[in-house]
Amino acid sequence: MFSLFVLILYLILVSIYTLASLFIAYHLVKYSTASEIKTIVLLLFIAVSAGLLFSNLLLFFSIDWNSLFYKLTF
Repeated sequence: MFSLFVLILYLILVSIYTLASLFIAYHLVKYSTASEIKTIVLLLFIAVSAGLLFSNLLLFFSIDWNSLFYKLTF
């Protein structure tokens, strides 16, 4: 039960991160002054954001939440 609650909270957090990343990417494209720099900055931002999200997902799903909750309560 606890692991489902943590998973739902994490999915909400990932959704907010994704929406914020899309918001930032849109503004990088829309308000960039030079088009050749716009492409480089956008690719760099997408690569770093995707890398951070991927590493966060790997670390989150490597945790045994039921075991952790059991150790915290007893």
